[in-house]
Amino acid sequence: MGSAQHSSPAPWTSRPWRGPADLARLQEALSISWRLARPVVNATAGDLAWWQVLGDPLEAWHDRIRVWERRGEVIAYAWFNPPDELDWHQRADVPRRDRERLIAEASAWAEDAALADAQRSGSPAPTRLAAWAIDLDDAMTAILRAQGWTPSPEPGFTFWYRHLEGDEPLPLPSLPPGYRIRHVRWPDDLAARVEVHRAAFAPSRLTQEKYARVRQQAPYAAERDIVVEAPDGTLAAFALGWYDADGRIGLLEPVGTHPDHRRLGLGRAACLAAVAAVRDAGAVDVLVLSHTDNAASEALYASIGQRALTWLRQWTRPAPYSR
Repeated sequence: MGSAQHSSPAPWTSRPWRGPADLARLQEALSISWRLARPVVNATAGDLAWWQVLGDPLEAWHDRIRVWERRGEVIAYAWFNPPDELDWHQRADVPRRDRERLIAEASAWAEDAALADAQRSGSPAPTRLAAWAIDLDDAMTAILRAQGWTPSPEPGFTFWYRHLEGDEPLPLPSLPPGYRIRHVRWPDDLAARVEVHRAAFAPSRLTQEKYARVRQQAPYAAERDIVVEAPDGTLAAFALGWYDADGRIGLLEPVGTHPDHRRLGLGRAACLAAVAAVRDAGAVDVLVLSHTDNAASEALYASIGQRALTWLRQWTRPAPYSR
């Protein structure tokens, strides 16, 4: 439904999500893209690990994720988020003509998934489909325009990027007296780590059970899960650094400060320590995203030496059953 028809058979197959083992295969596709097309890649292995912990129960993923394979390798995926949003990736070595076709197939699949989800829940069918694209990705934006998508006038996220190889040193973290910076200690910090996250992002979906799953996700490492400890022993701020060794890309996600400890530079200190941790692990670049309307986050990432390289923008098109 809703896609252009092609006369020749596709040189790939597509299937639903089969289970947790698929996560590593999707992450591998992203790693390949980072090796080939950095920095114009719309997600990282760390993003997928974090999203799968915070998202729907795993048993729902069969209907929410579609995987495209060629000769046993994942070349694309699409991830439907009800009621109408689509996350996706096409591997960087996919030729332009094939990428056009994969985007058309993913869009059609997501439109069908949106309609089926609305019918199951008894909700009205969504009138549009929404997806995200990087402004710097000229090929992607041209394909979207040709397939009937319209960009939002304003970007949604700033793409903060830093190259870590070179002579420019990282600033050293600086903390007020009595505060100290360290990494998470398992299992002792589980409750406190979840508590500071929930306070920073209230209301939050994170639970102790979910964060225990974070620990099990590649490429999580406790030494890159940075926290700032307050003088009373509670946790005051955090920055979780993810490192994809195959793509050699670092990611900060999430970053936050407890409301009782803001305006003390703790978030900046945590971020600098997390950037240093992914650099020491082998990252050549580090990425962090912020909502463009979050002035505090925008100022924070600029202050640690990240560069506003480009933006992520939402694109929409009418659903076929509403046209």
